[in-house]
Amino acid sequence: MIDKILVFGGKGGVGKSSISAATAVKLSELLPTKRILLISFDIAHNLTDIFGVPINSKITPIMDNLWAIEPDPNLYAEKYTKELVEKMKTLTKQMPIIGNLPQIESFINTTFTADSIPLALKNAMFFQKLLDAEDINTQEIQFDIIVADFPPTGNMVALFEIPEDQVKVVLKYSLNFYNSIRGAIRNFSKMFRQIIKPFDDGSYEKRRELGNEIFNMVIELEKRGERISELIHNVGSLRLVTIAERPSFEEIKRARDLTKRYISLHAVHINMIIPEVKKCEYCKKIRVNQLKFTSEIKNEFKKLRIWESNRLIDEPIGLEGIKKLATEVYGNVTADEILNPLVKIKK
Repeated sequence: MIDKILVFGGKGGVGKSSISAATAVKLSELLPTKRILLISFDIAHNLTDIFGVPINSKITPIMDNLWAIEPDPNLYAEKYTKELVEKMKTLTKQMPIIGNLPQIESFINTTFTADSIPLALKNAMFFQKLLDAEDINTQEIQFDIIVADFPPTGNMVALFEIPEDQVKVVLKYSLNFYNSIRGAIRNFSKMFRQIIKPFDDGSYEKRRELGNEIFNMVIELEKRGERISELIHNVGSLRLVTIAERPSFEEIKRARDLTKRYISLHAVHINMIIPEVKKCEYCKKIRVNQLKFTSEIKNEFKKLRIWESNRLIDEPIGLEGIKKLATEVYGNVTADEILNPLVKIKK
């Protein structure tokens, strides 16, 4: 059972992936007995660049108890749609006369393909698979904590909309499509039934069994969606990453409003603040503007934990660079403060 799911969201270019990586590394140091997975759902994966090691779609060890993955959602989407397409093809081909119509097979082929599924929905399917404790790439690793780098707001919301997954809607529509064809045949005259009788090979039971298998696939998708929604509600924690500028500030306000029905927001990270310097007038002006928006962000999210981090002189690249960023962001806080940041505020 997963203890915690930390979801990091925010506008692109604010250091969301770096903060996610720093959080995962910090937790792995503070909780050596916990198995932690860092996963990127952002379209522009960059965990490979951040850690300086190839990660891609395979679970890759980063530290003794920390793994990372940049999943290719097409792999799961293709596997799922391939199974469904084959069942639908077999089912329609076994129907008298209808199975011989090329238009039906064409409809199925064009409706159920991995390419026809939007990327956000493919990610949602993979997210379901991951959180439902299914194996990834045949590796049996049960994680205790998941740190997820989510895409910007629009696609982030799509990942949370698992019960309303459009793939499920398409499946239901297709079942209705099949049932309407079958119903139309049954309602034709006796003379038409005599015409199609020679084409019926007596495989009604096989068709019914296949129909039940397809229907059960839809039901399982629904049940899984319900399980995942409950899991996210119970152990999910949203962290919004921003920089102290107007566009990014507006983005996290929008993200807060659009995601509140799916996951609880517990903290805000204000990243890349220019440190106080004496000899750089340009830096001083930027800092003054940043401090203004920092104050606005704190006021807007005053009931939440606010983490602040200065821009580092050296870009946080590689494991050592990420550890430095983790120290800059979290200092000497405990793992419990990171996992449950509102507890300390309430005290």
